[in-house]
Amino acid sequence: MEIRKIRSGETSSIWRLFHETVHRINQADYSANELAVWSPDEYDEPRWVSRFIRTRPLVAMDGNFLLGFAELGDDGRIDLFYVHHAHQGEGIGRALMQRLKAEAASRSLSRLYCEASITSQPFFERMGFVSLEQRELERRGEQVSVILMEKKL
Repeated sequence: MEIRKIRSGETSSIWRLFHETVHRINQADYSANELAVWSPDEYDEPRWVSRFIRTRPLVAMDGNFLLGFAELGDDGRIDLFYVHHAHQGEGIGRALMQRLKAEAASRSLSRLYCEASITSQPFFERMGFVSLEQRELERRGEQVSVILMEKKL
């Protein structure tokens, strides 16, 4: 497995992984309406390309196959962090998190934080994050529950 920065032409693969993982993995904790507003079926390529030019996510690759990806904001915010639905529990998330921690350390950040899904909360806890509060985010008129989590570095 190789972990590196996103390359040109990989945006649609990342969106597909994001979309499929949200709809397959998070359905245990979220309603169909919540999933639909979290990750609509329509791929808005200009929006995603613009986002990834700005955030430059890390990708975990097995050859040409995308295993997962993660974004780290300038202030330590992890916005998107996803592992392919068929490859969860294989250490990919742990490897991505180790790279995020190293990147955060190189930027002299004092913490990492995220608004984790209910589904991903146990993973972040295993990575040393603590839950601070539950929040309701509005997405296209629907409320989606998330947990604000933080890890001090």
